Amino acid sequence: MTLVRIIIILVIAVILYLVLRMLFNKSQLSVKQFSWIYLAALLGIGLLYLGVTGKLHPLFALLGAVLPFAMRFLSRGIQAASLYQSLRQAKQNLGGAGPGKIPESSEISSRYIHMVLVHKTGRMDGRVLEGSHKDAHLSQMPLEDLLVLLEECQADPDSCNLLIAYLDREHEGWQTHAAGSERTYTDAGKQAGDNRDMTEKQALDILGLPPNTTPEHIVKAHRRLMQKIHPDRGGSTYLAAKINAAKELLMGIRGKTNGNH
Repeated sequence: MTLVRIIIILVIAVILYLVLRMLFNKSQLSVKQFSWIYLAALLGIGLLYLGVTGKLHPLFALLGAVLPFAMRFLSRGIQAASLYQSLRQAKQNLGGAGPGKIPESSEISSRYIHMVLVHKTGRMDGRVLEGSHKDAHLSQMPLEDLLVLLEECQADPDSCNLLIAYLDREHEGWQTHAAGSERTYTDAGKQAGDNRDMTEKQALDILGLPPNTTPEHIVKAHRRLMQKIHPDRGGSTYLAAKINAAKELLMGIRGKTNGNH
């Protein structure tokens, strides 16, 4: 009987591990952070079992029942911390990175959204700049609120395309949830804002490069980003257009600068 219990415990532990891996697949968790969550989940299940079987004081049984909900809030806190770190790293890269440093993230701002793309993982996240969800982080918003935000963004093509790119990457199949709407949402990259209005700073932000970058690093950053978000690889037509425009603008500026010397 003891052997059977050990086998059951091991099976439960393995299943719990796999489930947590699936739940936190897109989260930038370190091994240590995931380990703590896994141990907390095991502890919660153990306390709940002891409470249900009457082998634990009722107070501890209550703790076991509440712990899974506490884990949910903990995971949201970890996601928020991950987003904050991505935004902070992007600012550091733009402000003080040397010309030879490999860019780690890109930033694109529109009327409603400030978006960050992490190069290493391809993960996107952002902050709402205007509207009913102002200052909210996209990763912390349920899909229903994101669809409401998308409706608000119709007044600005760039914001609309940015949010659609985020939804396509982070919420696969999201359009089925919007099936009841009379509006059809698609990646309207060809209808994006006029790239001729792009400034040098905006182009640098998009490629994740510092002001004193060289043509060689512009080409490398462009190639690295296109490998992540090219439409042929399931990426965004809109983002690809922005990245191409940023490269063309910066290369044109560098060409004029070199021609003056």
